[in-house]
Amino acid sequence: MQRLRLKFGRGAPVRFISHLDSIRCWERVFRRASIPVAYTQGFSPHPRITVAAPLAVGITSDAELMDIWLRKWMPPESAMMLVRRELPSGFTLLETMEVPEGAPALQASVRTACYRCTAVHPGGFEGARSAVEAFLRSESAVHVFARGEETREVDLRPLVYALSAEAGDAGSCLVDMEVSIGQEGSARPDHVLTVLGFSMPVASIIRTALTFEWPDDAATGTKLRR
Repeated sequence: MQRLRLKFGRGAPVRFISHLDSIRCWERVFRRASIPVAYTQGFSPHPRITVAAPLAVGITSDAELMDIWLRKWMPPESAMMLVRRELPSGFTLLETMEVPEGAPALQASVRTACYRCTAVHPGGFEGARSAVEAFLRSESAVHVFARGEETREVDLRPLVYALSAEAGDAGSCLVDMEVSIGQEGSARPDHVLTVLGFSMPVASIIRTALTFEWPDDAATGTKLRR
């Protein structure tokens, strides 16, 4: 058994497909590329594929991570070459590496996500900057939103670790943020932008990095890594 870690991107052509459809797409790609993906045991076997953090519909990324388990060993470079030949438009395979089979799970180790957003604020850049400064000074920033037939609320302030804005082109603003998406809670970038007063829908949201925390060794404990 071999475990490979793939770093990949999802571009504009596929930004509106769901996480489940994305996984199904990768399953077809691996099948067409003759990658010997291992299957789970049990009544309904499925390919052993895990993604660090599902990407919300409408968001693009160049920082996604996926682990796959193979039935037999193959060079990571060969796997990358074969997969790249079968990728549909909108997906890019950036890197492939081998990791220990018993390494910590991606989903349990992910802690934060970084996003770059292009959006328009009714108050222009000065209004956006004032909103960001007020958010960072606040102790609480509750956002109320609908999820299905339910109404939910979340305090975004403790879930946002970094936030900044700069002037963009044609009256837009570039907003960078680092938010929690781990077991301590998650913040959606569009929710943060809504609380800041940006007009919806925004022009674009790109996930630029994921940060993980996992065991390093017995002497040094844990470290955050991207």
